[in-house]
Amino acid sequence: MLSTLEERIMERQPHLCTNYFNASLSLLCLFAYVTSLGDAFSPSFHPSTSETTRRSMFRVRATNQEEACHHVISTRRSWMNDITIAASGGGIIFAATTFATTTLAPLPVFAEEVTTTTTSLAPLEMKSFIDPQGLFALNVPKDFFTLRRTQKGDLPDAKTGKGRRGSSIFAAGNMAKAEVVAVERFPTKVLLEENGIVPDGDLSTFPAIGDAKAVANLIILRREREAPNVGSKVLENVQVTPDGKQLTFRLKTEIEVQKPELLLETYGVSQLFRVTVAKATLDSNDGNIMAVFASALEQDFNNGVDGPALEESVKSFQALNQQANSS
Repeated sequence: MLSTLEERIMERQPHLCTNYFNASLSLLCLFAYVTSLGDAFSPSFHPSTSETTRRSMFRVRATNQEEACHHVISTRRSWMNDITIAASGGGIIFAATTFATTTLAPLPVFAEEVTTTTTSLAPLEMKSFIDPQGLFALNVPKDFFTLRRTQKGDLPDAKTGKGRRGSSIFAAGNMAKAEVVAVERFPTKVLLEENGIVPDGDLSTFPAIGDAKAVANLIILRREREAPNVGSKVLENVQVTPDGKQLTFRLKTEIEVQKPELLLETYGVSQLFRVTVAKATLDSNDGNIMAVFASALEQDFNNGVDGPALEESVKSFQALNQQANSS
């Protein structure tokens, strides 16, 4: 009956009815898809509706062709609206969402631009130490212990520059990290004589004594002569001030390790190095060299905090003029 009605309408108004006939087929396919999801979207097609009622929706009785066409158009428009409204209630949206979620590839996610800021570590707080005997002054980290040797046996001999503690007259440090700041004092002539050099002429400046790197090596040799477990050494950054009174250098010393495999397992390194920054000065003008040494293990020296503090200790060191004090 529906097909017969369509043929009559198409004879009268072919263009209009053809369009609605195609739309009818499309909507029927849409309805089949929606009902396959198990949802009753239109009240007109609810499962509880009787078969007679469903059939009556497609039965059109009209004697006038214009009325029949109008009735079919109205009926299909109403049905399409019902399907559209019901589908918009969730079925089509659900199907589209499921399709997009399971089929379409996700859109690429671009990493946000991250602006990294380098936070500088706070420097160690320093404290000043002025020698009560008026020989020197310097700054050391606040948490370092300080020890000024005063007993006669501990102080280096005025003529030989040797004592129970070598040439050391002051020590400061952090024992937990094995970081040390030490001050030594010894006669310039003794430094040369110990190495077979005849001390003659002007010895008031380092250029007058000899080559800066050679003098630095003599000072290192004297300091480490009795030091145990000393491996290879690298001397660098040897500099002399324009007035020739101060000599600065940097030393990297390998520490001999008995069980490198155990060190590697425990600390992740198979070698240990100690970094030392030093300054020797002739500013006391009394025939003695006064030198300050600040050292730490390489990993601590390079942590951005300890190294700069030790360098500040060396930079701040001053040997006080003893010639002025004696006059």
